Amino acid sequence: MPRKKSEVITEVNDTAETQEGLENQDFHDAQEGAENLDQENVMLEDDNHTEGGTLNENDSFNEGDLHDAGDLTGAETKPNGYSIEAFNTADFESGVLNRTTVTEDNPLSTLENTEPDLLPEQPDPAARQRRPRTPAPAPILTLEVGGEVMTQKDKDDIAWHEIKNSQVSGTPLTGSLGKVEIMDSGSLIAIVEYRGQRIAIPMKEMMINLDRPEEQSDNEYNERLARVLNRMMGAEIDFIVRGITGTGDDRAAVASRKAAMLRLRRRYYLTNGSNGKPQVYPDRIVEARITAVSQMAIRVEIFGVETSIRNQDLSWGYIGDARDHYYVGDTVQVKVFRVTGDTPETLTIRADVKSLTADNTREKLMALKLQSNVMGKVTDVRQGVIFVNLVGGIRAVAHRCFDRRKPGRNDDVVFIVTKIDEESSTALGMVSRIVKRNL
Repeated sequence: MPRKKSEVITEVNDTAETQEGLENQDFHDAQEGAENLDQENVMLEDDNHTEGGTLNENDSFNEGDLHDAGDLTGAETKPNGYSIEAFNTADFESGVLNRTTVTEDNPLSTLENTEPDLLPEQPDPAARQRRPRTPAPAPILTLEVGGEVMTQKDKDDIAWHEIKNSQVSGTPLTGSLGKVEIMDSGSLIAIVEYRGQRIAIPMKEMMINLDRPEEQSDNEYNERLARVLNRMMGAEIDFIVRGITGTGDDRAAVASRKAAMLRLRRRYYLTNGSNGKPQVYPDRIVEARITAVSQMAIRVEIFGVETSIRNQDLSWGYIGDARDHYYVGDTVQVKVFRVTGDTPETLTIRADVKSLTADNTREKLMALKLQSNVMGKVTDVRQGVIFVNLVGGIRAVAHRCFDRRKPGRNDDVVFIVTKIDEESSTALGMVSRIVKRNL
């Protein structure tokens, strides 16, 4: 029966406690180590040298055999069938022979039997520490100790969260009308600013109802709508979001003012409270938003219902131009004196401002003496008629002016009383002179 012949090479590690005290091994050191192992009666089998025999003391190792065995750590198998069995030095010392057969199918890969120069390159810990790291952004330094501030991104995220919530739950939001755009199709859309975000509202969802004659063209009607919207610039309006498109910075929202107004009408006009009345009813004082101002009237929104208040209902005195006293975007207290309609679509309301104050102008008017001179301010001049607001809020009308200069609005004048009209609570007379021009 033929026997295998193999060469045994023992790797002497730097850390092994060897009798010879070798630190750097080479081919000669390996040969000496092999001879020492041969002296310890380690059996070497080699089929190429002894057919069915055993390698004894008379057999010798030569340098050529050592080269044929190959590098221990390379785990190389020769074509002639050599098999390298590697032993650990510590196994010899402990009396336990632990061998690892190195073949093509089982290459030697243990760290104990691998030379240091053939080990995979290990990363340098110092180099790993020197690797630059991206520093975390420092928190915002606030003026107050421990104070918290919100970045613009945080504000935008909160705004879009509320916009999304309005779309899901139908909760009305309030924004400021900031722009009117004309689409390529010719239709108008209103742009509302809400917490820095643009909300588009189509004209049909703005709930602006104008009487349209049959002969009026679309362009003429759109021009009227545009003029109304221009007067509403800066007004605060309610809306409910109907749709959101895009993501990130490309997000856009479309809303309806009509839906918000109808919802408010149901809540404040058609739903009774514990007292059996709705929240808005005649003779109640409420707060209203001013949505538009013209010379002779203002337009207010009272919880989803719009109405106009003319100058004579704004004050017991004379107001020539409401634009001098009221501004779009402001709020004003009004007194409701009539509510009609039983459905959200048919509700109308009438209110005024002057009912909030007592009317004492009649007493002041009756206290005037004929031919007396009273200081006043010109409120308007129309077709030669001069309207004056006298001291104390008394309304006066003059048909003549003795000053060579023509009086203008807001001029301070001296008014001569010639007659008192009790029915209209107005003083009649003439302007004697202009004290101060206010051009």
